[in-house]
Amino acid sequence: MRTKVIILSLVAVTILLLIYFYPGQKSNQPLKVYVIFQEDEARILLEKYKKKTGQSYELIRMSGGEASYHLMSINKTGIDVVLGGPADLHEQLKNKGKLIRYSSHVADEIPDIYKDKMGYWTGIYMGALAIGVNEQVWNQDPQLVALPLPERYEDLLRPELKGKIEIPDPETSGTGYTLLASLAQERGEEQALALVSALKKQSSSTTFSGISSAQRLAVGEVAAVISFMGDQLRFKNSGYAIESSIPPQAGWEIGAVSILKGGNNVTAAKQLVDFVLSTDAQTDYMNSAFSLPVMPNIKIHPLLSSVKLEKLMITYRFDIAAANREELLAKWHEANKR
Repeated sequence: MRTKVIILSLVAVTILLLIYFYPGQKSNQPLKVYVIFQEDEARILLEKYKKKTGQSYELIRMSGGEASYHLMSINKTGIDVVLGGPADLHEQLKNKGKLIRYSSHVADEIPDIYKDKMGYWTGIYMGALAIGVNEQVWNQDPQLVALPLPERYEDLLRPELKGKIEIPDPETSGTGYTLLASLAQERGEEQALALVSALKKQSSSTTFSGISSAQRLAVGEVAAVISFMGDQLRFKNSGYAIESSIPPQAGWEIGAVSILKGGNNVTAAKQLVDFVLSTDAQTDYMNSAFSLPVMPNIKIHPLLSSVKLEKLMITYRFDIAAANREELLAKWHEANKR
């Protein structure tokens, strides 16, 4: 009788271990994902992931600034994965002990520059800051039509553009913070704060997120914006008259994925990381979001073929941007509180 009980116990333990460790298992609880890019782009990926694995999910769309605030200020979020958003956000989470280390086997093919060397986050796409111009608005404006299109950030400070440009807010937008942080690394904090503050005063408003600036540009509410080029190309691909150019020493992002501590679906979270790092997923994302893939040997979308990456600030450091975030934003807030 005792032997029978021991055997049954061993069988039960074995079943539990298989349920826990079997990589193809489907959790009864939905995988909860913070998404720091556009919801429709995320659903394309997550629906394919669901079809492949059978795993249900919940999508929570946030801007980079929102996600940073929530994840830094709340100990137990119940969120499993942070999908997208600049690498400095994920680096900040790593520094605060918020992430689980996971080096996906799929990431072996991704160059080291696009992933955390300790395995806490991995890049899934790359994007460059760009100046976007609505050519129709520009050419119909008697003050602007004779002017050359802006190529440098300072060109947006022309008096003819007063109230006709827009930038995203560095406090709420990952795009806006990338602008401020990259300028701080290139020129020093004092000059960076002065330039971005001048751009804010020149703007009709500062938007909550980078995509909002691109949207307002597309529909002709402003003549020019600073945002990630992918957001601008998304609207150009839909037929809007947008011309994009990367300014000299432009900031850039690695859009990353990471797994949070305190989530309920670690196994499913790892499956999602594996999936979004795959060639198929990165190709799908590129074709919907027009960001550059980090996986080698992916055929670039025609709209991305003319992107001049040599203009980027190759020395931009995401770890420095993460470490300086709170102090730099405090200085930004102080400089623009009136």
